[in-house]
Amino acid sequence: MKVQGMNIIDKYFRRINRLRISVTDLCNLRCVYCRPESGLDLARHKDILTYEEIVAVVRHAVKLGIKSFRLTGGEPLFRKNIENLLWMLGKVQGIEDLAMTTNGIYLKNYARVLKEIGLFRLNISLDSLDAAKFEEITRGGKLKDVLDGIEEVLRLGFKNTKINVVAMKGINDDEFEEFAKLTLERNLEVRFIEFMAMNKDRLDSEGKYIPMAEIIDIIGRRNELTSLPPPMLGSGAAKLYKINGARGVLGFVSAVSQPFCTSCNRLRLTSDGKLRSCLLSGGEVDLKAILRNDPAEEQLTDAFLRAANLKPSAHSGKGHVVMHEVGG
Repeated sequence: MKVQGMNIIDKYFRRINRLRISVTDLCNLRCVYCRPESGLDLARHKDILTYEEIVAVVRHAVKLGIKSFRLTGGEPLFRKNIENLLWMLGKVQGIEDLAMTTNGIYLKNYARVLKEIGLFRLNISLDSLDAAKFEEITRGGKLKDVLDGIEEVLRLGFKNTKINVVAMKGINDDEFEEFAKLTLERNLEVRFIEFMAMNKDRLDSEGKYIPMAEIIDIIGRRNELTSLPPPMLGSGAAKLYKINGARGVLGFVSAVSQPFCTSCNRLRLTSDGKLRSCLLSGGEVDLKAILRNDPAEEQLTDAFLRAANLKPSAHSGKGHVVMHEVGG
């Protein structure tokens, strides 16, 4: 593992060029697969990275060849004055892709400022198109808020907008075709993500898991699907399909049934400053401790190299991770 021509190459010869940044562990929803109903032990405010610290990390990451960044949470729009962070990141030279994952509840109010600041892309989490079911999954969320946010995003002309659907047996498996039809008239990527049982011995335990092949089969029974090559921007790990004649596309992320670890090109920064090598396995480096001790650039470089060195060849297949801390 080394820095090669201003790029981080890990010990399995994967080039690390993406960083996911959790800006907060707070969220306005308590989705059933992410947060226990009884609540969580949240980080203290002083333990969360400041916006200035996040920008310092991003500036150094760009020097190491990382050019794609995604802000996650918790819910990033739930953090106070999040637009200030975006303005600051907008001034960092060398960023080629700046995106955000949001649950969409506040999106209608924020969409215009996000567009003006120059956010490249949005991923919007949405696990049901039924208002009552959506409220049950999110423990109180209002479907209309998210749908209004999506329409505002489309009206403002955001490109490559994705709708993330966590596929759950017995919960939303009767809605897959309805979700797919959102792409008929809208320029969206509806992305189905295999359910992962967190804090379990197996990711496919808990009875909610549906393999991606089954999801594709369900949608393809009454729709003619065509496989597509991945785009250059924001393709990530999804396999892309298109319903013939549709404006948008369908994406399928099979982290459980067909892990894509061999092509994994990202690190993750938690809201409390841990630089993680992998969502599920590997290890982490305490970057906050380094940031708060007036580090030399070599120390920051070393932290990134150590985190990359911790990346496993493949994840463990176990879900021992707290989703709200790493942003999914």
